Amino acid sequence: MSRFLYVHFDEDVPRNVEKEYNRMLRREKYLEERDAEYLNQSADFDDVLEINPDPASIPISEFEAEEIQKHNRRLDYLPVAMQMLRADYPEGYFLIRDYYYNQDKVSMMYLASKYGMTFEAVRYRIDRAKELLKDYITMHENI
Repeated sequence: MSRFLYVHFDEDVPRNVEKEYNRMLRREKYLEERDAEYLNQSADFDDVLEINPDPASIPISEFEAEEIQKHNRRLDYLPVAMQMLRADYPEGYFLIRDYYYNQDKVSMMYLASKYGMTFEAVRYRIDRAKELLKDYITMHENI
């Protein structure tokens, strides 16, 4: 461990700036010594990019890859499930459409006032519609 050398500035620099600068230098030196002592090597973001330039190229397990494919297949079936929901449960369809597919973010309170329901009723109907969508998608998956 080498000794810290205090850096002196000209008289033009205020004393408090000089003290703060040296305090920060000492802190940085302490952290580097501590990292070296405990063998904590920290990588710079640029160093990580040199090793692995594309985050999508990170290898994943077969299970994770299968789960991603399963999720994507479910998303592909979502428009069909939405049409089935529209036929079976139209009020839930319109709530889901307004809440999730709207250009602007809408609150459940806004939907409650729009459809003349209570907040709890809107939340219940959206949850029910999501359950039905999930059932439609998993039923299609099992066919």
